[in-house]
Amino acid sequence: MKESGKQEAEYAYVVVDDGQGKSFVQINVQPGMSDVTASLFGSDAEVLDDGTKAVTHQGPGEKGGAGVKMREVDTIRPDGLRVVISAFNAANQNKAASREEPALTLDQLKKIATSEVWVG
Repeated sequence: MKESGKQEAEYAYVVVDDGQGKSFVQINVQPGMSDVTASLFGSDAEVLDDGTKAVTHQGPGEKGGAGVKMREVDTIRPDGLRVVISAFNAANQNKAASREEPALTLDQLKKIATSEVWVG
């Protein structure tokens, strides 16, 4: 979306079911986020060839669903475009886990977050 020449943040999610249980996958796209680079992408961030910084996170879900695990890749491009892709081992972060692990690996999440589809 564009408003007054500035893009707005976009959020979407899908629930993936590959026959091993449901997995909630969320996508956040936030332009103009250069101001958070230092606080969110410190010295432990991986810097890709194009200057994009990426950090990964794994751990328990944040919403309290029993046994929920989260995997996340958070990226920021040199122009301030932030893309965060998260996957959970449940159909909803508030519900109990429906599978052992999230459907997508960290490598798959990184591939989605760094895709050129977000540019433009």
